[in-house]
Amino acid sequence: MMAKNSISAVIEPSDRSASPSKAEMQFFSIVLALLSVVLSTVVALAQPDRPMSQSYSQEPGYFYRVQANFEVKATRELLQFDYIVACNVRLTRWRDSSLSDDTIYSPKSMVVATSSGEAVMLRSLNLCSGLTSDNGDVPHDVLPLAIWFDDVSDLSVGVGYLTEDAYASRLSKLAFRGARFERSDRSAWEAWRKKSAQEYIQRGALPGPWGYDFPNPAPENDAYVQTCEAFQRIKIPSDLTVRFRELRPKDRPKFWAPTSRTEENVIEGLVRMLSRSFAPGSPNSGQPLRSGRVVGATPHVASRWPTEVYPLLWPGLLSITPVKKTPYDDREDRFVVNLDFRGGEMNGFAACQDVRKRYIARKKRVVSENIFQIDGVSVKALSQTTPALDIPAYVIEGDEAVFIRSSQAF
Repeated sequence: MMAKNSISAVIEPSDRSASPSKAEMQFFSIVLALLSVVLSTVVALAQPDRPMSQSYSQEPGYFYRVQANFEVKATRELLQFDYIVACNVRLTRWRDSSLSDDTIYSPKSMVVATSSGEAVMLRSLNLCSGLTSDNGDVPHDVLPLAIWFDDVSDLSVGVGYLTEDAYASRLSKLAFRGARFERSDRSAWEAWRKKSAQEYIQRGALPGPWGYDFPNPAPENDAYVQTCEAFQRIKIPSDLTVRFRELRPKDRPKFWAPTSRTEENVIEGLVRMLSRSFAPGSPNSGQPLRSGRVVGATPHVASRWPTEVYPLLWPGLLSITPVKKTPYDDREDRFVVNLDFRGGEMNGFAACQDVRKRYIARKKRVVSENIFQIDGVSVKALSQTTPALDIPAYVIEGDEAVFIRSSQAF
């Protein structure tokens, strides 16, 4: 028996006519388990190491041209953006069949200075998937995010133009004259970079001839906006008025915010009933349009419409238009954020800032006054230890409208 197989010889009973004992059965199970482990190890060692992903593909690059025009209302100066975005596409398919798109595109933004010393930043749409204006996948009324800066020497605070209402406002400094996106190639990209470098003139805080990509994490000396903060305002329909009225505090303030997680959950559920067709803008589709169209393969079906939008001012910022700031001091013991509503006059705008330093400075410090306010009127006392984390997600205007916090990061 040993000549056949040493393992089978060991496990074969000496008396074939007798049933195996309990001890023999336990031993038999242990040996089979060990054999399974050994065979699995041998198979694994016989194969080369396999990465976590099953497949990996990388394209040498994809390029598209961005053209967008703005007019400075006060001077009639035309600001023209004309540059080429480079994409380096990497798609990884994982063992669970999911697909990750690790696309990198640059520049993520371009900045143009005006002749009178202001500046405009344009956020690039991420169109590395190949969508263009030529084939109609990019709507003719597409609206990229633009930021106006009162001073080209300070690009840390600006006015975000989030909807078409912003450009129509009497407070608007800009008129939008349209944007177009076309496919390009490497030679055109290289020619653009060379020409831009040759013609570039440093003014104020301009980031250079090839725009700015918002590295994450940003350098310590970074002095550019990082996010646009705002609140969307949705009118409450008559069939939900009673539900909001039941939650309103007994003293019936004009503006109020939920005071508990339970109240916030109820309001969150009510907000979901208001509409499923509103959302903030994104780098993939631009800002919401009155037409309801979005960037995507044709034919277009209207699916997302803009809301009223109002800027949220973080500590140190008193006004976004015109920009009014207070000197920031780490020793200050106040944390005040203000929703700049002005009775509806600020509709369409956002406050674009670099809030990281203010957030980090206040994150663990106990301060004496922490307030969320609207037009300078206190609405909610914020946490003493982490006020930045306690800014309300929802604010209700009587039983007329609900404000929903919104932000767009770069």
